[in-house]
Amino acid sequence: MESLNLALVRAELHLTPEYSHKENLTADTILRYIRATEPDELYTGIGGHGIVAGYRGVWPGDSLMFRCEMDAVPTEHGPDHLCGHDGHMAILIGVANVISKARDYPGKVWLFFQPAEEIGEGAARMVVDISKHRISFDYSFALHNNPRHELNKVIMYSDVYAAASVGMELLFSGSPSHAAFPEQAANPTYAIINIVEEIKRMNSDKRLFHNFVLGTVVNVHIGEANYGVTPGSGIIRVTLRAYDENDLNLFCRKIESFAGEKASASGLKVDITYHDRFPSTRNNVLASNMVLEAAQKLGIPVEWAQAPSRGSEDFAHFTSISKACFFDIGNGMESDDIHREGYRFSDEILEPAVRLYSSIIYNRQSK
Repeated sequence: MESLNLALVRAELHLTPEYSHKENLTADTILRYIRATEPDELYTGIGGHGIVAGYRGVWPGDSLMFRCEMDAVPTEHGPDHLCGHDGHMAILIGVANVISKARDYPGKVWLFFQPAEEIGEGAARMVVDISKHRISFDYSFALHNNPRHELNKVIMYSDVYAAASVGMELLFSGSPSHAAFPEQAANPTYAIINIVEEIKRMNSDKRLFHNFVLGTVVNVHIGEANYGVTPGSGIIRVTLRAYDENDLNLFCRKIESFAGEKASASGLKVDITYHDRFPSTRNNVLASNMVLEAAQKLGIPVEWAQAPSRGSEDFAHFTSISKACFFDIGNGMESDDIHREGYRFSDEILEPAVRLYSSIIYNRQSK
């Protein structure tokens, strides 16, 4: 693997994008490259199709974990790597190629190839599975390419990297009527409209919460396409997010209470369920300093983000069991943003990211 071309590795992974929990071909490709590095420990089927490889250094020291994602973004044309996970996987394969050849580093290095990140399930499942194998680590790291920043600039986040979020589904049940007699129906239309307006109001009322919150209506369905019937049921789905998990819980309670009042006033029943819960992803100072020191040693420019990411990240499940740092690396501003059709991963990120991770691994004091 002396002449490993990471751009070609990424291109190979790019050709087989797969949905969450269906990363079979992706896992096969990763395993082919990782087995060639002869890790000291190798586990498959972790959290689904996840892969964990462990490499021991020659000196005692803390154990470090580096994570990438395996799944692709679902689109109307099928799965597509519109988030750069193909690039992130290629970076860790590059790290494996480096640390397997020169073991003059302290401690142990774990490389985690995580499935099902896009739906927020893979990390939590990996945490459960690694406990069965008694795998643990002191520090954990992950990066994400960021098309809103100049190429290869490291973007650091103080404390919160990504918001907590949850999907909230409110199902209203009433009774329909003939459209000529709407007064006979228990119609959810106005209750749902009121909820949309209340979420809009709470989004802009800074007095209600300690920090940023955002509610986004993602789906509404009321009645059927029948011009002779007043609807008797309806559903609204929203995504709620906040930097502070206490704010998120308060947001949920406020909407629950408001929906209950509107349902009662209209003779409706409301059932509320929650989906895709993400904790907030929080950075540790010690782990962040390790990234900063490595970037400075390599002369990589660093910028501190003005605010956390509004999106959510299931890497949060790893931050609960280790000292962690999640940061971004600039993808260049020529590409469209992630999850958009015009997005393109910049191969120019690959080698610098491998050098950055390698610097974190090698430039530590042994115990």
